Amino acid sequence: VPAKQNPLKPSPSQIPDSMRLELLKASLKELGESKIEIWEGELNRNGLSYMKDTLKELSQTLKEELVLIIGSEVFRQLPQWKEPKTVLSLANIAVVARDENPVDIKLTLEKCGIQDATKNETGTKVADFDAVTHLKSLRWVQPFHINALPYSSTQIRQNIAKAWKTKDFTVAPQGIQRSVWLLIKENQLYAVN
Repeated sequence: VPAKQNPLKPSPSQIPDSMRLELLKASLKELGESKIEIWEGELNRNGLSYMKDTLKELSQTLKEELVLIIGSEVFRQLPQWKEPKTVLSLANIAVVARDENPVDIKLTLEKCGIQDATKNETGTKVADFDAVTHLKSLRWVQPFHINALPYSSTQIRQNIAKAWKTKDFTVAPQGIQRSVWLLIKENQLYAVN
């Protein structure tokens, strides 16, 4: 889900939406992953992109249970999101660890005004120790352990900027597929003046 304008970032992307979409398509093509689809709904909206709006639209369109997969660095920002309770009422959340810093799911949810519901009213345990269940909406939030890239999109952009600065274009910076790197070089994206 490419965002039109992330409300937690100070300014819009320097890269046109159409080019960011092309980069995503090149990435998926190189992965050979046919089960992943790019949803362009946020790009078609004006203004800031709020996950609550995206999940509302997707839940009406797909009619299936939604799981929002986000990196640990993004999950830590959940209390800053617009209506985080609404986000959790619309989707389960799988938190992918990207760094060595453990994520305190319960604390993050408490900052959003969501109480830990790993036990029901009678004290019966309803979830594993590392999962949090939001009983009102029957949603869960839990760590999701996969071999994720160890860096965020911000770190990848920093790697690209370093390549432009040093004029070292021989090898794609860490975290960037060859096809995506070729498009970045060809279009001089993220170039440092």
